[in-house]
Amino acid sequence: MRIVLDTNCFISCIGKLSPYRNVFDEFLSGNYTLCFSTEILLEYEEIFLDKWGADVTENLLSRLIRAKNIELITVFFNFNAIQSDLDGNKFADVFVAANADYIVSNDAKVLALNKTEFPSFKVIRLEQFSLLLNAQ
Repeated sequence: MRIVLDTNCFISCIGKLSPYRNVFDEFLSGNYTLCFSTEILLEYEEIFLDKWGADVTENLLSRLIRAKNIELITVFFNFNAIQSDLDGNKFADVFVAANADYIVSNDAKVLALNKTEFPSFKVIRLEQFSLLLNAQ
């Protein structure tokens, strides 16, 4: 399974006491592929630095980049599918370019992509993805 993980959802699944910790643990176990672009990776870094500081950010990004179940995606076309939140388009564009199975996001503007006819998107909430992983 190939997913694109919204930054806020990534943050929500990292903590050891998070109800969604299984999402991070399943990634660490190699049970799904995380697809991202350089732009998404830079956003991860920016938010992690702000939230946890340099040491934790360095450890997380190092672990992420060394994982065998990642795919760095180069986006050649921008759909601009989210007119109300241009920053969210990076997740939509990687989803299309990676031919991913899901975008995992709790952002209402990203979730609204499910109503888009072309290109077709499959966006699910973090809770849904966590349950999906538990069911496997």
